[in-house]
Amino acid sequence: MSSQLSTLRTEVEKLMKDGVDKELAIKSLGLELEGQRKCDADKETINHLLKAEVERQGKLIDELAKDRQEKLIDGLVKLTDIEVLKKGQDRLKKEADDNESEIQSLRVDLESTNQLLRAEVERQGKLIEELIIKSNNQEKGFNPHNCTEAKTSGIYNIVLPNFSSQPFKVACDAGTRGGGWTIILRRMDGSVEFHRSWTEYKNGFGELSGEFFLGLDKIHAITAERRQELLILLEDFEGDERFETYDEFEIGDEDQQYVLHTLGIANGTAGDSFSEHKGSKFSTFDRDNDPHPSTHCAEKYNGAWWYPKGCHACKLTGRYKDNTVGKGINWSNFHGYDYSLKKAVMMIRPKKVI
Repeated sequence: MSSQLSTLRTEVEKLMKDGVDKELAIKSLGLELEGQRKCDADKETINHLLKAEVERQGKLIDELAKDRQEKLIDGLVKLTDIEVLKKGQDRLKKEADDNESEIQSLRVDLESTNQLLRAEVERQGKLIEELIIKSNNQEKGFNPHNCTEAKTSGIYNIVLPNFSSQPFKVACDAGTRGGGWTIILRRMDGSVEFHRSWTEYKNGFGELSGEFFLGLDKIHAITAERRQELLILLEDFEGDERFETYDEFEIGDEDQQYVLHTLGIANGTAGDSFSEHKGSKFSTFDRDNDPHPSTHCAEKYNGAWWYPKGCHACKLTGRYKDNTVGKGINWSNFHGYDYSLKKAVMMIRPKKVI
């Protein structure tokens, strides 16, 4: 009986223990389920938060994309403006190029016209020269000894026995300051280049009806035969006319490098700018006879002349309209060295014996 009770008690205890274990298990399962539900709730919350964050990030991306697009469009507009400006600049450049081409074409046409005019002037000048010679040489074979015998201005054949048995042409001025002048140099329009060689200055060049230099050999022969006086006529581009006379003028022969032997007393309205050159030898770009220690004056100043030690106080053989200091047609007492004169004439005639 006692044994049975013990067994029963054991069974009861076991059952009670099993019940407690089951209850604990149930409670544990409930806690686990509750934790699972809480975890699911947390996951849902997290998913909700993630979804909200994704939406926020999407909105930010959309805003950034929109802003970038607007900036891109604005940049494209600006780029378009630049392209429009560039096209405008290209169009203006093309128009400028077209205008320059048209101007160049007009210049060519003008130069061609000027050449034709110069040719026509030269032809007319020769015709006038022939007519003057014919009109003044009414007596057949008339050859004046010098221009003092010419009654009117023009081109004459004169005879100079100490130079040649053959007559040669000279331009005579019968109207200026009593007449009788032989023109030895004339500048008037720049049609003749005066930056020439020794041989060309020795023999003479140019057209007697226009710009010319008579020739050093002829000038020497005229001044050696008889005492001469010199007249220089000058004019600027404003119409101001000046003159200067020298009561004696003579140059040496080629062996003496055509030295300016004699230059008398100066008088006139231009001012004496030539006396400084007295005693100077003639120089050209290919024959340096000046006394300057370090400078070839004729080459530096683009003109043959009687250059003294300081190069020059006047020079009537410079480049026409060249206002570079010392390189134009200069007379220092009339406009200085940086003004090239419009007109310059040198004339000589026999000096009257008193």
